[in-house]
Amino acid sequence: MRKRNIKKQIWIDAKEDELLKKKSKEAGLTESEFIRSTIKGYKIKAQPTEEIKSFQKEIYGIANNINQIARIANSRYSTSHDDYSYISKELSDFILRFEKKIYSRQK
Repeated sequence: MRKRNIKKQIWIDAKEDELLKKKSKEAGLTESEFIRSTIKGYKIKAQPTEEIKSFQKEIYGIANNINQIARIANSRYSTSHDDYSYISKELSDFILRFEKKIYSRQK
């Protein structure tokens, strides 16, 4: 048996239909899920783009490297200058690439 057994039919114009399709797709929801979530008062956000997911994956990798270096430093009570240089360069490169993407979109 259906979980939802009450059917509602509404009329919308072409603009509203396009907007519903666009917003539900951005949120990664079906149109029905989008409408039900809106009714419940949920704040619906667009899913991250592939580009954002790529940046997230990259920053997680950098964070993992920092964590590994910190673990080694704790066990030795020190770390090498090369380790600090590597992390500093990785973070600087990442920040520059990220800023270029952000600023290129604002123009």
